Amino acid sequence: MQVLVFDIWGDFGHFKKFYTTSSPLTFSIPPPTSVFGMIGAVLGLDKNIYLKYINANTSDIAIQIINPVKKTRITLNYIDTKENFTKIKNRTQIRTEFLKNPHYRLYVNLKDESLFRELKEKIQEGKNFYTISLGLANLIANFRYVGLYEIQPLPQSDYVNTVILNENIESIEITEGKRYFKEKIPLDMDENRIVRGYKDVVMELKGDSIEGRFKNVYKVENKVISFLKP
Repeated sequence: MQVLVFDIWGDFGHFKKFYTTSSPLTFSIPPPTSVFGMIGAVLGLDKNIYLKYINANTSDIAIQIINPVKKTRITLNYIDTKENFTKIKNRTQIRTEFLKNPHYRLYVNLKDESLFRELKEKIQEGKNFYTISLGLANLIANFRYVGLYEIQPLPQSDYVNTVILNENIESIEITEGKRYFKEKIPLDMDENRIVRGYKDVVMELKGDSIEGRFKNVYKVENKVISFLKP
């Protein structure tokens, strides 16, 4: 089995948490459901159909934090778009949480060999059909090809370099200076954009490895990764 490895980054990102309304908060990483959309954008799959081809059953996604996770709050002005723009008078200010200078490394496998090959070629050439964003349309993402690697399943590992499902952790060694964080994220969505399930993941917010005992892990070059599967 092979994985395509590439980086995504930008000035700001926002992946809205499902339980926030008036003051939107962001996940610390792009959930797999957001990565599906990024892959669909590169391949040129329409937003109404990409989930038919890119989903948890057809794709394997692992996410490594490169830049330490930092968050900031910015006040946005929202307007009522039902009115003619020349007549808009009322605006609503909403305090919104953003990721600052987010940078992630994605490990991706697609079961459809033709789509996987096309994705690899486009990422390698720096091409995309639709613009990739980090959650919101105006938060444009950069991306860079890292490589195509064979992966080796491991029966167990004493460290992991990516975000990992809580259920795949047998134990964690708490190391001074590291920042551990648990978050519930969406892992899959159906074609009607309804989330099929959420699971807890654990990450080290500075991008360092996590030490302990872990299962369902894979060796990729000198890294150990874990796929985020429902």
